[in-house]
Amino acid sequence: MDTGLHPLIVGTFLGVFGATLGSFLNVVICRLPESGQSIVKPRSRCPKCGATIRWYDNIPIISFLVLGRRCRACGEKISWRYPLVEALTSGAILLLWWRFGLSKELAVHFSFTAALIAITFIDLEHRIIPNEISLPGIVVGFACSFLWEGFWKSSAIGLAVGGGGLLLLSEGYALIRRREGMGMGDVKLLAMLGAWLGWQCLLFVLLFASVQGVLASVILKLSGVELKPPLPEEWEEQEDAKEGAPAAEEAPDEDAKNDDKGSGPAEEEETPFLLAAIPFGPFLALAAIEYLFLGEWFYAWLRGG
Repeated sequence: MDTGLHPLIVGTFLGVFGATLGSFLNVVICRLPESGQSIVKPRSRCPKCGATIRWYDNIPIISFLVLGRRCRACGEKISWRYPLVEALTSGAILLLWWRFGLSKELAVHFSFTAALIAITFIDLEHRIIPNEISLPGIVVGFACSFLWEGFWKSSAIGLAVGGGGLLLLSEGYALIRRREGMGMGDVKLLAMLGAWLGWQCLLFVLLFASVQGVLASVILKLSGVELKPPLPEEWEEQEDAKEGAPAAEEAPDEDAKNDDKGSGPAEEEETPFLLAAIPFGPFLALAAIEYLFLGEWFYAWLRGG
């Protein structure tokens, strides 16, 4: 689409729009995992002191720098996540504009990318992929497929194969290893990716997400970062499946009580690398965005082109 405007003007407008939307995504990331919280109101507040953030302290990226990363009211440090999300969203729309120009592809793929950014940071912090994003995302992705002639078939197959295929892999892993390999959130997310991008994306997304996820896990482990165990409810399900209902607890004898009194706080055992729970959602999201730029090249390379 040729607007007749100078590319610098268009790029500036898109960059500011992306950063502004990123500010809203920060609200989604903060409030959506908290049950019952609205993402519309009340106005943004400091999570420490509850003071309402004034509009001039809520300018994307700029306010963070001007305030020196601190709340004006109480001086509490502001998380780096806020400007990072804003910068990522702004950068994403500029890259998509470079790739697709001003077109329906830009509008559709940017909406898709914004949802993936929110999913990524929620999964990294809370280790969940909210249904409030993934399930409507499946519906919207399939609806958008009708914007391109015949693409709805690829979208429908991608939805079914993406969700169903990952579900089968997860169940197979659970049967072999006697523990969950991934949560249902990842299954719904891959169904969403298939609905937006079509079944052709699935090989690319699963391959790139898996490789990058393993590499990131190894790097974190070698860097001394403590990997987290599965969420408590996952451990409980495993224990229930292995041992059945827990037996009634026996009253500890006096010697045991004395031993407990003399001992210090119990040290947490380090989670074995192969049993650690690595959020897979961010790597699926990253691979999906990479597919928008590298997908054609990847499949041309596979064909020897």
